[in-house]
Amino acid sequence: MTFLKHAFITLLLAAVIGVAVAAWIITGGRFDVSVSAELPEPIHDLIHQTRVNAVRRQARDLQAPPVNLNEDAVLFEAVVGFESMCADCHHPPGGQPSALASGLNPPPANLSESARKRSIEELFWVTKHGIRMSGMPAWGSTHSDAELWPVVALITRFPDFAEADYGNLLETALEAGVEHHHHHEHHRH
Repeated sequence: MTFLKHAFITLLLAAVIGVAVAAWIITGGRFDVSVSAELPEPIHDLIHQTRVNAVRRQARDLQAPPVNLNEDAVLFEAVVGFESMCADCHHPPGGQPSALASGLNPPPANLSESARKRSIEELFWVTKHGIRMSGMPAWGSTHSDAELWPVVALITRFPDFAEADYGNLLETALEAGVEHHHHHEHHRH
C-alpha cells in the first residue's frame, strides 16, 4: 500500500501544481495570444492531428452527391463560388497568397495538397462547419449544401490544374455573367 499511497500523493501534488501554474498563466495574462506567436512543435503537431482526426470522424457518415462539373453552368457556379468564399484565404492554383492569408496563424491550407490527402466528404465538412480557432469560417450558415458541394468538387480537381487553368476558368465564368448569390433561406439543408 505504501507505494500506491506515495504514487497517489505524487499525482495529487502534480495536479495541484499543474492547476496552480495554469491559474498563474491565465489570470496573469501570461499566455501570448498574438497571431505571430509560434506554438512549440509538439503542441502544434498535436493540435493538427486532433483536428485531422476530428474532421475524419465527423465526416465518416457523409456521402458526396454526384456533381457534374462537365456542365458549364455547374462548373462556372463552382469557380465563382470558390472566388467568393475561399480565394481571399486559400490561393487557387496559379495564384499567390493574399495579404490576409499571410497574416493568419495557422496559415490557410494549401487546397491542392488538401485535395490529395483528404476525402471530398472531409473537405465538405470543413467547408460547411469551419474549424474553430483557425480562421476557417462555417459557410454552411450562409450557403446551402447544394451550393457547397460543387465548390468542394472543384477543389478536388485542383491537383490536376495547370497554373493558368483557374484564372482562365474564372474569367470565362464571369464573361458568361455568372454571379454568386447567397441563398439564406436554403442553408443547413
